[in-house]
Amino acid sequence: MKNFWYFFVLLAVLSCQSSTSENQETLVPNLILNDVLACKDLAGLQAQYGSESLVADTSWILNEDTLKGSILYPNTNKQVYIMYHQGQILDVSVVGKQSLWKTNSGLYLGLKVLDVEKLNQKNFTISGFNWVNGGMVVSWEGGKLGGDNLTHVVQFSNAGNQHEGLSDMEYSQISGEAEFDIRHPLIQKLNPSLDQLAIVKPYVPSKSEGKSMGSHITKTQVPQVKKKP
Repeated sequence: MKNFWYFFVLLAVLSCQSSTSENQETLVPNLILNDVLACKDLAGLQAQYGSESLVADTSWILNEDTLKGSILYPNTNKQVYIMYHQGQILDVSVVGKQSLWKTNSGLYLGLKVLDVEKLNQKNFTISGFNWVNGGMVVSWEGGKLGGDNLTHVVQFSNAGNQHEGLSDMEYSQISGEAEFDIRHPLIQKLNPSLDQLAIVKPYVPSKSEGKSMGSHITKTQVPQVKKKP
């Protein structure tokens, strides 16, 4: 199924909440998000960061789904959402305008799409803006960010649908349930900021998990345009 993996990972990414910055100054990311993923499980997180820094067992609502996991450094500019699979850390994510975390690949909140293109060393494809999965990377198109053993899940400036520099008419041309190459002139002009970032360990789902994911993907996937006869 086209773009299967990226839309599966979307199940574990938060889109409705933002990290709370402790001040309004521009943050310089100096913590490595990959280190959180490397803790392997809750015990590893507690050993690395301390039990007092974790809400170990909590849940939050994403659209129609209730997600469960842990929150590291809650309500700070170091906040990280953590998801598990069979007790092992599967997904770590940060959300908002800025955070003290970055990835080994150089991604961090607030990074512009043109800078992400440079990190990927290639153009890539995103979904149209102004809907629940708007601004989501659906394919790295064989670039560097899609070429290691982790999955980078990225979404650009969809939370408030801000489009400074573009008219409403121009914004509508890159919005909706469609896919766009980031070389599109209006996307280049908008140059949106990264406001969701997750890194995920790939795994092979069980048969029952696969059915559940397939159902969710069918509901959230960018629909294919039917050709006129």
